Amino acid sequence: MPASHFFPGTPMKKFSTLVLVCTLLGIIFFLYIFYSAKGRFPSLQFEAYEFVVFTLIINTAAFIAWQFDKVLDTWINWRTHFLLRFISGFVLNGILVLILSITASVLLLEVRNDDVIRLAVLLIITLFISEIFYGLFYSYRYYAKTQVEAMQLERLQLELQFNSLKKQISPHYLFNCLNTVSALLFKDAAMAEQFIRRMAETFRYVIDNQKEKLVSVSEEVEFVKAYYYLLQARYEQHVTLEINLPKNLFHTLIPPMTLQLLVENAVKHNKISKEQPLLIYISALDNTRIIVSNSKTAATPTASLQVGLQNIINRYQFFTSEKVAIKNEGRFTVTLPVIKPTPLQHHNHE
Repeated sequence: MPASHFFPGTPMKKFSTLVLVCTLLGIIFFLYIFYSAKGRFPSLQFEAYEFVVFTLIINTAAFIAWQFDKVLDTWINWRTHFLLRFISGFVLNGILVLILSITASVLLLEVRNDDVIRLAVLLIITLFISEIFYGLFYSYRYYAKTQVEAMQLERLQLELQFNSLKKQISPHYLFNCLNTVSALLFKDAAMAEQFIRRMAETFRYVIDNQKEKLVSVSEEVEFVKAYYYLLQARYEQHVTLEINLPKNLFHTLIPPMTLQLLVENAVKHNKISKEQPLLIYISALDNTRIIVSNSKTAATPTASLQVGLQNIINRYQFFTSEKVAIKNEGRFTVTLPVIKPTPLQHHNHE
């Protein structure tokens, strides 16, 4: 019967367990049918042939039903067509049971028609119960599998988020900020105070959103503006950031620190000077793409560009089938798909 699907282990172990269970069922059914017909329990000496044939019939039925169910599982999905899969399995295996019951009556010449009927009824009841439990077991197994996959995806998202967080509050990043503050304190105390406020804003954004999968584009833009202020304090007017996004995109969603990471990459992988200024431009294409592009100067010897970009690509894969596009031609350009909020996400970001 399909109960073989419940048994864990290798195919050989499943088969051995199936034979054992069916043999036990054969003993129980044979004792019941024999006793109800003759009013006594069978004798191993005189009824051994009948018992062996009876047990073989049940084992054969179970094995063929097992193979039928394996084929049916490839044709009809339990998850999407539960009722159809149950009925088809029960009907096909029920026909098999009737055929084998008739075969038993032919091989066991002394078996009465009433005994054949009892055998068929017992097998059909067993088949019905096993098909129900198989369907429920399959549903539970699918549910458990999806739960495990969801937890694995959740963990992977948190790992990617954590990698972005580590990058953002790394000792090197903090060291550069403190060096800039130290220099400003002797040059312009008011600007140093403003720098510290903006630096605090960036750290607060990073900490507040370390567990968020998505934030609004407007939040990310404000974060980038605060980060850009820190860049201006360090590079003065040699770095220019222009943001030209339509208002309707401000309510769409984006993985946190995505725009900031692209701006940071542009600064990190280009030499910046008065003779070689850097221009970073954030714009939109047809309200379906956000484009982050930057001019190219003499490249710095940094090899971590692909790591940050791959992090962004991996994070976007959780939320959209649209691909992140990267072009490295006259300008370095990254095109990000627009992620539209669901009603629940829209409510959470209001």
